Amino acid sequence: MKYLIITICSLFILFSCHDARKNEKMESKYTNDKCQLITLHIGETFNIKLNVNGSIGSSPCWINEGKCHSVKEDLSWYVMSSKEKKRCIGCGRTIYWAFKAVTLGTDTIKIKQCPTGRMQKSCSAFQEDSLAYKEDLKYAPRKYDKAIIVRVVR
Repeated sequence: MKYLIITICSLFILFSCHDARKNEKMESKYTNDKCQLITLHIGETFNIKLNVNGSIGSSPCWINEGKCHSVKEDLSWYVMSSKEKKRCIGCGRTIYWAFKAVTLGTDTIKIKQCPTGRMQKSCSAFQEDSLAYKEDLKYAPRKYDKAIIVRVVR
């Protein structure tokens, strides 16, 4: 019975996180680097996980937060790596973000590594179309590092 449950869970994970361009009907509520599309019902949440290293002077920011109306940030938290717990400088940590579906619609959550430490600014200063965002594009020309399309249905 134990092996049957493990097999079923493994198959579910294997088939739920595939390239969204091949099949837009992906219904997974958790994303990793390969999953790009999330479908939710109002009130449901999903999590994203990012590895970060604050010692390089940047942090992941949700750069189009004000433009996404169908989802809101529900919670975010950090988990230190085992090496960082031993005071290893530059070993990094993991940030988790929980997003909650609040209204019907489709939005794209855009995450970008922003130079918050080097420029002494918070993530709110790096919203798309802001002066700090445009200045950062001169040095880091990618518009975002990760995009997650969120579709909220009934």
